[in-house]
Amino acid sequence: MRSLEVTLAAPVTAIVTAFIAGAAAAATGTAVEFYHSGLRHYFVTADAQEAAMLDAGNVVKGFVRTGGQFTVYTDAGPDRSPVYRFFGTPGKGPNSHFFTADANEYALVTQNPGWTFEEVAFYVPVPAAGLCPASTTPVWRSFFSDQIADVNHRLTVDPTAYARMDRQGFVPEGVVMCAPVSDAELQADVVRLLEQSTFGPTEAMVGDVKAKGIAPWIDEQLAMNVTRYTQYPYTDRPQNNSFAFLCVDDTTPPITPDKFCHTYKIAPSPVGWEFFRQSKTASDQLRLRMAHVWHQIFVISDANGTYVYADFHQRLRDKVFGTFENLLLAFALSPQLGEYQNWIRNVPLHDGIRPNENFARELMQLFSIGVNQLNDDGTVKLDRAGQLVPTYVQSDIESLARILTGFDFAPVPGAVASWGAPNYYIGDMIPYDDHHDLGAKRLLNGVIDLPAGTGAMADVRASIHALMLHPNTPPFISKQLIQKLVTSSPTPGFVARVAAVFKDNGKGVRGDLAAVTRAILLDPEARGARKIDPEYGRLREPVLFWTAMIRGLDIATDGVAPYSASAQSGQLLFLAPSVFNYYPSDYTLAGSEIPAPEFAIFNSAEFLTRANQVNDLLYNVDKPEVAPIWGPQPYVVNATGTPSPPLAAFTPDAGDANVLVDRLDSLFLHGTMNAAMRKTIVNAVNKIAPDNALRRVKLAINLTLASVAYQIQK
Repeated sequence: MRSLEVTLAAPVTAIVTAFIAGAAAAATGTAVEFYHSGLRHYFVTADAQEAAMLDAGNVVKGFVRTGGQFTVYTDAGPDRSPVYRFFGTPGKGPNSHFFTADANEYALVTQNPGWTFEEVAFYVPVPAAGLCPASTTPVWRSFFSDQIADVNHRLTVDPTAYARMDRQGFVPEGVVMCAPVSDAELQADVVRLLEQSTFGPTEAMVGDVKAKGIAPWIDEQLAMNVTRYTQYPYTDRPQNNSFAFLCVDDTTPPITPDKFCHTYKIAPSPVGWEFFRQSKTASDQLRLRMAHVWHQIFVISDANGTYVYADFHQRLRDKVFGTFENLLLAFALSPQLGEYQNWIRNVPLHDGIRPNENFARELMQLFSIGVNQLNDDGTVKLDRAGQLVPTYVQSDIESLARILTGFDFAPVPGAVASWGAPNYYIGDMIPYDDHHDLGAKRLLNGVIDLPAGTGAMADVRASIHALMLHPNTPPFISKQLIQKLVTSSPTPGFVARVAAVFKDNGKGVRGDLAAVTRAILLDPEARGARKIDPEYGRLREPVLFWTAMIRGLDIATDGVAPYSASAQSGQLLFLAPSVFNYYPSDYTLAGSEIPAPEFAIFNSAEFLTRANQVNDLLYNVDKPEVAPIWGPQPYVVNATGTPSPPLAAFTPDAGDANVLVDRLDSLFLHGTMNAAMRKTIVNAVNKIAPDNALRRVKLAINLTLASVAYQIQK
């Protein structure tokens, strides 16, 4: 056995990425990575026979595939270098292998008696100043040595895995070679992009992104017009502050939509149904996905009127590609938020009663700077005693509460603005300086320092501006955005790169959310065909679990069933149980410190719930006694229900189970289906007669979408 990979130390190179725009066009092979837990050694081989030997363990036992691999050239050619493979000289060198594509390094190693040259393993392009050419992806190398006998290197195209090799005692060496990108790898990366940036990939959109390129497609999405929610009519609020007796649903037969007053005037349901319809049909997918992200950071719930939900969530859609300052200000001034956070009609100290501190606390804690001081990479700062350093104290909350005084609802159309006017939730709250604390306010060690006599709106604008400038805001917000788009456990490097763009978009603008979104989606840790770091990815929250299926299977829906199904799974859209969202942002996997917010509402019962929902969608939608949510509901205007998908696009592939499963793997799992899962599904499909195409397709889809592999978006 002549295999076990290792390398010599090299200067650390900054992590960089090359824009992936095409596929390799020469004879290629695959370099496959193995790991031996006993030796703690990594090894790669592009020799299929050698890989099979390691799989069998009939010569050297203990090596297993990590899932890591990258494409290589199998022959010499222009613009590519041979990758030289060395083995430690028996009795003189380490029991390990070393690979290099650097001619100078090759010459150096050949002079070392501890290493013996074996062969040219494969061919690859090489980086120039750490940058890889177009149509290739960087291969990073890290090095381990105990300075006595053990030495090993790792080659990987996964920058997250590379960044975390320090946990195993490895030292980063940077980009040492470049791997050509195959069409399958490009497609896998595009599908992953669409999982991150839309409500779910479709085969048509995959083709569109491949044709345009990832960065141009993102830029096109950023420039699209805004899809709008239906604006529902204003509903007056009763004097007793409760809708319970004003507007109730009448469920006595015959059931008709006009009897459902509460549903159409008070509840968020019609807006939620429209959300699911638009998740399939809207062209500005990136904007809508970002609005979904932001509504989980800038939370309101229990709004008073269907029109209120529509207006608030449209407010977010309109602002998600502007600046963070403008989005935060629009959120703060929304009457829906003002009431939810108890700061509308907040007044100065009177009769011993201080201004309400609810929004003052959460404006800092949840919506801007967080509770602890952070480094630019999102890691916490510690004082000399090793303790966390708070970003604010109680006196800061009290001072900010004084700033947040003197605002009330805008007047109902046709009425005159006045303090204490009827509750009206369209437009921004308006300031009343005679109800505002006009004293001087200083907080956050002078970050906010307002002189006496400043009006309500000027105070609030100045405070929002100061919070935007606070050094904690870029890493605090950037990390949350990464978590909700790409991975729940981003590396500090990922956070730092995005936070740097938050601080300056390259044109001197701070908090440019279009630039921040672009930076997240184009970061090397977001892109790439192969993600093998065990912490990488995120659980599909119930809403996104459904939107992805709606889009991928071309499901026709009026939105009612997916709205109900996601609620069954613990995510009732637009009705987060608290200001901390549908699930706490700091939730970790049981028994670990791995961030995994969405798992707070996921357990074994939820796994079965999702499996049953997929099964019902495919087999039981016409059986209301079994699955009542799928058919047209009598209380819904223009009800169509959610019919089982026709699947005509997939039936031509049903005759060959391998082709069918490969197609589902590409669309729903971006090519990550493991061999055992693939074999199970293929065998199951082959038990159904080939002429029963629809049944074969449904079974393959059912097993794919109910799988653990589909639940985790990697």
